[in-house]
Amino acid sequence: MKKTMIALSIALSTSLAAHAATDKVTFHSEDKAMLEKVAALGISQSNWDSNEFASMFFIEPQRVSEHAIIAKSSNPRTFDQSDKSIDLNHIMVQDVDGWELSLNDLLRDRMHNRSMVILQDGKLVHEHYWSGINKETKQLTMSAAKSFTSSLAGIAQAEGYFKFSDNVEKWLPEAKGTVIGAYPIQYVSDMRSGFDLIDDTKNVYGSDWDTSMEHAISWKGHTDSEWVGIKDYTPHLTQLSYEQGKKYEYHSYNTEALGLITQRAVGKHWTEYFQEKIWEKGQFTSDTSIMVDKERTVIACGSMGMTTRDFANMGDIWAHDGKSQNGTQVVPKEWLDNVWAGNDEVKAAWAKGKEAPLAEGFYKDQFRVLNLGGEEWLLAIGVNGQVIAVEKESKTVIAMMGNYNLPSDARWAVDVLHMAIPTIKANIK
Repeated sequence: MKKTMIALSIALSTSLAAHAATDKVTFHSEDKAMLEKVAALGISQSNWDSNEFASMFFIEPQRVSEHAIIAKSSNPRTFDQSDKSIDLNHIMVQDVDGWELSLNDLLRDRMHNRSMVILQDGKLVHEHYWSGINKETKQLTMSAAKSFTSSLAGIAQAEGYFKFSDNVEKWLPEAKGTVIGAYPIQYVSDMRSGFDLIDDTKNVYGSDWDTSMEHAISWKGHTDSEWVGIKDYTPHLTQLSYEQGKKYEYHSYNTEALGLITQRAVGKHWTEYFQEKIWEKGQFTSDTSIMVDKERTVIACGSMGMTTRDFANMGDIWAHDGKSQNGTQVVPKEWLDNVWAGNDEVKAAWAKGKEAPLAEGFYKDQFRVLNLGGEEWLLAIGVNGQVIAVEKESKTVIAMMGNYNLPSDARWAVDVLHMAIPTIKANIK
């Protein structure tokens, strides 16, 4: 019976992928001509995200992988100029070593920021683009995309497709017999699922994921791995790292599971549902991309490419209780309110996790909610300097793209989260 259920789920996932292409979603191969051009320099799909190569491939990231293109909204929002402004060149700050310089120079030259859009109450306060890009350039979101994935899951729950209280194995029968299967999807969404990674040897992303998962999801192109997608990785999660639900421990697998659960519950390919419920209704102004595995299942944890304006627009939706610029409810307000509020469980789990020294706060539903500069901020964060920061009372949204080349760095957290974000808000005049 177990094998039958797993086979049915796999067949459903494959069928959805096969029928996913529509006039709003199309699938494309990597840019083979570009990859051939750089191969002579030792650059390939196997190392596209390494070292300084990221400074190239975090720009239009769909070039390095098979991917879907999700069409922009038929009713795109506007970015009306605010009567407020900010000049980053005239704000003096200090790096962690005490060296004084302008905030502009710190972000561009030391934090490897590449672009920024600042909104307040829906109006454009500031934007800049460096390194040869512009407002039309798509950039890699990395793990900031996790909050997009969870927002779509929140929509699916509100529409009655599944509940976060459902056990994981209800929608991922391949999880039966693992350490996550008999526990609620909420633990997955909160990064409290308890499993330990399969491989003993960690890769460049440390304890986030392992090479077996990296190959299964096609993060570095389609390899010769026997595992195809997260569905084949899941049955091997048999080792427990901590008691389920008790600790916050960051693993991108959780987001991959949440994306696949959403797709199976809804009965549509993830990209089609995302275009309909978020990208179209949210009035996004440009096409977005997302990488896919061999069966065209999306890499939900961090492979989206989008413009900085669209990145900021998602923050603006979160800032306005889930509504788009024209007042359409996109993300359920009740679900967002629960993210902002947190609960005793996620706060206790945060206190036990390795990020607790970072800030007072918690992690819930693929968002961090942190006290920065004495104010509460909702944060979607990517490992290389991608961030959407939302302060609800003033409806301030700070969206940054970048390619900071040291993942999960404490210095970046101090300079950007604790210093730059509060300083920017304080200097909007």
